[in-house]
Amino acid sequence: MSSCTRFVILAVPRTGSNLLCTLLNSHPEVLCHHELFNPDGIYYALDYRDGSIHYGSMAERDREPLDFLQRVWKGEKGASCIGFKMTRGQNETVMRSLLEDYGVLKIVLYRRNRLKTYVSELIARQTNQWEVYAGDELLTDRPRIRIDIGSLKEHADLNQRFYAEINETLKATQQPCLEMVYENIFSGSEHVRLLDFLGVKARQVKLVHSSIKQNDNELRTLIENFQELELALEGSEYLAELLDN
Repeated sequence: MSSCTRFVILAVPRTGSNLLCTLLNSHPEVLCHHELFNPDGIYYALDYRDGSIHYGSMAERDREPLDFLQRVWKGEKGASCIGFKMTRGQNETVMRSLLEDYGVLKIVLYRRNRLKTYVSELIARQTNQWEVYAGDELLTDRPRIRIDIGSLKEHADLNQRFYAEINETLKATQQPCLEMVYENIFSGSEHVRLLDFLGVKARQVKLVHSSIKQNDNELRTLIENFQELELALEGSEYLAELLDN
């Protein structure tokens, strides 16, 4: 087992986890991969997607996921701190192993605005564009999404259950974790708090992201039935999130 600090970012889709991965990976002591256990691919840290890191094929990963995980922990590439992100619905064997491993630090990333999380996920599903790291790669013709309130609430409940299960496990096993929110992800003080948690140099280190924001911050431009939704959500806790610019 590697002696480096190990960590995992736990998040649901469209909460800024790609952005956080690139921020962390910009630190000289940190190697932060993206979704290593995504069913559709193995997403290494951006600077190692040239083939210079290879822990096995997708078939090998899926056949022996815990062996694959051990190879991840051993592949420091000179880093003193190594980690990756796991999102909702990915490999349950790995997720369980990570949550039960006291030696793996847990960063739990949320997004306060559930509507923006949902809309962003719907757009990503429609465009099949989940990551963007160069401006010319961004699809400029953004689709407008029609929101069904029932589906929105189901999505929010699904995400809430994901986080509740994590929090219950960490509380029951008395493991510390660092909670972060998307809305504060560019805060310098949050970066210091994050790096202190990981035990790497925080002072005089500026984290730099390489992820491109994909969607307009104003939901009015993204939701086809915005006015209808505004009326339907009157008096609910979702209305403030709908109007949040």
